[in-house]
Amino acid sequence: MNAMDMVTRGGAPARSAVQGCYEDPLEEDVAGDHAITATRRGLTRLALVATEVGARFQREAEGLDPMGWMLAPRRLFGGSTAIEACLGREGFMRALLLHGLSLGLDAEPSRFDALLCDTPGDLGGGFWEGGEGSGGQPGRPVARRHRLYSAMIVIARGGEIVHLFHASIAPAASVVRERIRARFGAVAAAQAEIQVGVDLGCPATIGMLPPAFRLMVERGRRVRWSTMTGLDVTVEHRIPS
Repeated sequence: MNAMDMVTRGGAPARSAVQGCYEDPLEEDVAGDHAITATRRGLTRLALVATEVGARFQREAEGLDPMGWMLAPRRLFGGSTAIEACLGREGFMRALLLHGLSLGLDAEPSRFDALLCDTPGDLGGGFWEGGEGSGGQPGRPVARRHRLYSAMIVIARGGEIVHLFHASIAPAASVVRERIRARFGAVAAAQAEIQVGVDLGCPATIGMLPPAFRLMVERGRRVRWSTMTGLDVTVEHRIPS
C-alpha cells in the first residue's frame, strides 16, 4: 500500500476518490493549484497530528496508511479532511484525542464535546470521578460509578527492565488490576501501584504519557465518563538489563 492508498475502514472513500481530489505532491506546483492561507501555528498543528497518526499506526501494527487517513473525508471533521481541518484548533484537538487515545479511525464530533469543553475540573476529585445523579446541583451526592485509574509498573522480563504505564476507566481499582494481570501477567499485577487519576508530579509518569492524554490531564477538563468508559492507554518502555 503506497502513500496515496486509502484506509477503507470506517467508511473512508476508495483510492480513486483521493486521486481525483488531491494533486500529486511529487509534481511541481502549477498556477492553478488551490492556495490555502495558514498560520505557522496551524501548520504546527497539522504536523503534530500527522506525527501522531503515523506513530499510532506503527504502534498498533495494523497495516493502515497514515497518509490515506489524512486525505480521507471524516465525520470527525464534518466531512472535511485532516489536512484541512487540523489547521484549526477544533479539528486538531479532535484528531489528537482520536489517535492519542486510540478511539477508532473516525467518530461523531459530539463524542468529543465533553472532552473539549471549557469547564475547569479538579484533578484531585470530581474531575476524575465520573457518574450520574447529581445533575450539577449543590448538596446532592454524585454517583461515582466510573473513575480514571492509572498505574506504574516496573518488572524484569526476558533480560529487560520493563517500565509500564497504564490508565483506564473502571468502577474500581480491582478491575484495573485484573486488566493488568490479563495483559501482563500476575507479577505485573502484584507490583502495580494503582491510584485514582494521574500523578502529574511524577517525572517518570509524565515522560510516558501520550501527547493527547497528557494534554487532557494537564488542562484538567471535565469529562462525562459515560462516553469514555472504553478508554484504555498503555505505554511500554524496555531497557536492556
